[in-house]
Amino acid sequence: MQQQRLKFNIPVSYTYGNWIRHSGVENSCSRIALWLVQGGILWLNSDEVVGKTHFLHALKREHPHVGLVVVDGGQEASIRLVERWLKQLEPSACWMVDLPAGPVSRACGLALFHLIERAREMNRSLLISWRCGDDELAPAELGSRMRMMEQAVMLPPSSDREMKSIIHSVAEELQWKVKESVISLMLSRLPRTVADQVDALKQLESAALEDRRRITQAWAKEKLQLDHSSETAA
Repeated sequence: MQQQRLKFNIPVSYTYGNWIRHSGVENSCSRIALWLVQGGILWLNSDEVVGKTHFLHALKREHPHVGLVVVDGGQEASIRLVERWLKQLEPSACWMVDLPAGPVSRACGLALFHLIERAREMNRSLLISWRCGDDELAPAELGSRMRMMEQAVMLPPSSDREMKSIIHSVAEELQWKVKESVISLMLSRLPRTVADQVDALKQLESAALEDRRRITQAWAKEKLQLDHSSETAA
């Protein structure tokens, strides 16, 4: 019998156990393991969604000497941001900062610049996780510092086998055992990116809850065709 998720919000669990280490992230994981020992300042980047936030939270759980700040989209002044971040990070030997993808506010950019300077002064290891293009590095002070950093780049999964492992892991977090036929359909009909596949999985799962039915290949195919038609009409 196919299992469906109970109808309530399930807390996100960021652990190594449900994070898939595939060939696209192997090199960056090895570099970060070295960073934990040798220190330094490192920029963790990617071209698309690959699970960097999940990885950082799992890293913090496994290493008590690592501090993590997750930057939100608040509108605080730069000095208040730096103060708040330092309050969280100063007790730790290694600092990690997880930023939302794309450009940040000027206040956030200036705060990040000052945090980099403080890490240098205090001889603390610093890892900045930020999916950001070169033209989005602002203000100028921050851009100059970021361009000088060594980068560790996480890549998307290179095979269907690796992508299926990620989809299965997300489905398990939703307390749902997804059929292999449904995953194969998603990979054949949707853009082959982690973000698109996970979004489609969650949409199908929500639609199944609303329709009070189990997700089959035929039903999923119908839903995906309807979604595609709607996008075309728009």
